[in-house]
Amino acid sequence: MKYNYQQEIEILENYYQQALELLENQSLTEIDEEIKNSVDVFIQKIETDKSLIQVIITSLLKKIIQPEQDIRLHMAKFPNGYSARVLDTKVTTPFFKNKFPRYANKETAFLTKATRAEIIWNFEEGVKLPLRSKSLIEPFLKLIDKIENQSIDIEDCLIYIFTQLHIIIQSQEAVFTETLEIADFTNTLNIDIVMKMLERHFGEPLSSRLPVIAIYAIYKQLFKSIRRFENKILLPLNVHTSADKHGYGDIEINDENNHPFEILEIKHNIPIDRNMILDIVKKSAETTIKRYYILTTYKDCFVNQNEEEYIKQLVLKIKKETGLEIIGNGIINTVKYYLRFVEDYNEFINTYTGELIRDAKNSTEVKDAHIQAWQMIVQQSL
Repeated sequence: MKYNYQQEIEILENYYQQALELLENQSLTEIDEEIKNSVDVFIQKIETDKSLIQVIITSLLKKIIQPEQDIRLHMAKFPNGYSARVLDTKVTTPFFKNKFPRYANKETAFLTKATRAEIIWNFEEGVKLPLRSKSLIEPFLKLIDKIENQSIDIEDCLIYIFTQLHIIIQSQEAVFTETLEIADFTNTLNIDIVMKMLERHFGEPLSSRLPVIAIYAIYKQLFKSIRRFENKILLPLNVHTSADKHGYGDIEINDENNHPFEILEIKHNIPIDRNMILDIVKKSAETTIKRYYILTTYKDCFVNQNEEEYIKQLVLKIKKETGLEIIGNGIINTVKYYLRFVEDYNEFINTYTGELIRDAKNSTEVKDAHIQAWQMIVQQSL
């Protein structure tokens, strides 16, 4: 009979409810300072090292339900070990997707280079852990050691982590609401103002997700008025935690029969070359795709002028032979072209803001700094 993990799911839910009660009663002082000091470093790094929090919760859960298990032996292949990955996949990840979707892993926290490494989490071997932030190796090993030896209250530790995650989510919700309110203004906008706003936003650090959201927001507007998209289906934007991630590009449009119709793939600071075009041909073979955009934030768009001329001839040949239209272009040029067909720029700004918020709630690709920067850009455009 298949094990259903219902007990483990209920345990996490129970401790989460205790965390909410602790916050409601303003009783965080009841949590030992050692627990706070041991955990806070991981909370502070959650934007860049979110998998570790999930790993710690999975380890705490295992120790609570099976105290005799050495949680440092996180793989079944270790003598006397257990599969932390299975527990995380079946229990912790779905729990995170429900309660803290922004910080949830797509399948499991045990797929990063560090967490899948065949290294026992003790002080002797653990120093070799390939964590992204080297400064977290020692705090991680120390916390795992405390959980294993139960030198801290492991139930309080789990509750405290949940309180901090809830506080983060609540504070973000306040910022998200404020951002939506700021964006809902009636000042007159034109294409030049909107382009300046977007270009400033795209110039933020770690901004590769922002052009994808902008193009998607434009398509949501175009679907209201462009005849080409009658009866077509604009699929929801993929986020990395989606279980049903689509198979072609960043933005996908299906036809009335729900078959792929138009695809947009967006590259960040990568020039378009002939190999990308040939990959698209291969990927689109035996599909119903009619048009495939490959867009880039790379300043000059193509590797060089010779490559651009070659690609122009290549895509013409492909269209004649297969009927597939491939369009390679820069993000800024494409956004500016598409905005000409948008009837209400204020509505577009609202849509872009809403999609930013939606993405930020469900993944860490849109950073808090991106939301704050957009707030400032919108306020300065009022």
